[in-house]
This record gives sequence, structure tokens and C-alpha cells, in this order.
Amino acid sequence: MVWICPICELGLEKTPQGWSCDNQHSFDQAKEGYVNLLPAHQKRSKNPGDNLEMVLGRRTIHEAHLYQPLAEALTNVVAGCKHISTLLDIGSGEGYYGGFIARSVPGITIYGIDIAKSAVRLAAKTYRNQRFAVAGARHLPVANSSIDLAMCIFSPSTDNEVARVLKNGGHYLEVGPAPRHLWQLKTALYDQPREHSELRRSVEGSTLAQDGEVCYDKQLNNAQLQALVAATPLAFGGHREKKAELLEQKEFTVTMAFSWRLFTFSN
Repeated sequence: MVWICPICELGLEKTPQGWSCDNQHSFDQAKEGYVNLLPAHQKRSKNPGDNLEMVLGRRTIHEAHLYQPLAEALTNVVAGCKHISTLLDIGSGEGYYGGFIARSVPGITIYGIDIAKSAVRLAAKTYRNQRFAVAGARHLPVANSSIDLAMCIFSPSTDNEVARVLKNGGHYLEVGPAPRHLWQLKTALYDQPREHSELRRSVEGSTLAQDGEVCYDKQLNNAQLQALVAATPLAFGGHREKKAELLEQKEFTVTMAFSWRLFTFSN
């Protein structure tokens, strides 16, 4: 197990009640199977991270296979990396991408962390063969040099923490929106929509091994449209009147566009 104590950074061992370190810091394991490794001093609010509505919105769009072409592309990237036995999903949400990879890449142990407890709870209930913890990206409760591949999809990460947990020669897969991702939604909500910034092409201490884009159009029904808006930052932006009009649409075609970069670290 790769988990470490978020207080003293010693390794955690499984106990009948949960997890503990040699300094007697203990952490209960929830009935769903996850462990909360986010101490109070690392929280910026009472319930940090995405709210339950956003988490459930993502579960809805994932079950509708709206993001499946991206999941397939990322699975191919992971499968193409040699000697991958441990994968850390940073900002794992409700576990969709790790679950997709686990079904297609045998012999890989997947650890997922997210700062939103509601997301981790849902992920742990759904993907019983993975290991989940409530934790933030700034202080990964993960042992040094213990991970073969770290993955971060649409979430913030901390480069020095990623480098710390990766083994020598380990990989970091970073995924974000391409410039025109959800462009039709943006034009419906804003007078002057802005394209997303290009994903970066360098990370200190690493080399860019691969990169790519996934782009396709999807026709949404009204339920999928509402779930997609709820699952993204667009839920909090745009003109109120325009949003109300948008969410009444029975059908809506939207462009899904993503960029990914695979970096290889040498410690």
C-alpha cells in the first residue's frame, strides 16, 4: 500500500478499524472502503471540492458515454507504457477514468484521490477493486517513488508532488480541455466566449514523451444537456436568462475537445 500519514508522513498500515502509522495517528476506513487522509489544517472550507450536484452530473454524463472516446484514448496511452503496475489518479472524481482503464489494462493497481468526499464515496462504492482516499493534490498522502504513472484529468496538480511520488522513469499523464471544448455551450451562455488556453508542453524534470488530441461532436438530449452544464464550471457562469433558455433545449449538439500530454520523469 502506498498511503502515508498526512500528519507525520510515515507509512500507513491496515488495521481492523482502518489505517495507522507508527506514531499512532489513526484514520478510520469508511464502510464504502475509502479512507479520509485530509486533515483539518489542509482544508480551505468545511466541504472542499466539487459539490454533490457536480459529482452526480459527471456520473450521469459518464453513464451516457459522452466522454468514452477520451477514456478510450487515455486507456491506449496507459496500455502503451511499459511496466505499469501502479497508477495514481489525482482528482479522480467519481472514478470513471480509472475504472475504464482498470477494465482494459490487467495487472494494474489504481489509487484515486480527490478532495471532495462525496466524489470519493461514490467512486469507492462503484469501483471496489480500486483504492481511494480523500486528499488534496498539494499534499499527496502517497509514499516517495511508489507510483509508475500519475494521471490528472481536468484537475489541479502540484508538479513537485507528482515528481516526488513517481518512480525513476515514471510517467505523468496530464489531460485538459482543448481550446474549443464545449464551444457551443459557451457561445450560448456568454456574449464574448473565450477559448481554453493550450495545454502546457513542458514540466520541470521531465521530457514530453507523447501528446495528442481527441475531438468529436455529440448530440445531447435535454437530460444530458442539463447534466453536462451541472458537471462543469459553466454551472456557475453565463447570463441567467441565456442559461434558462439553453436548459430548455430538447436537443443540443456540442463539441467535445481534449488535449493530453504524457511526460516521463527522471529523478
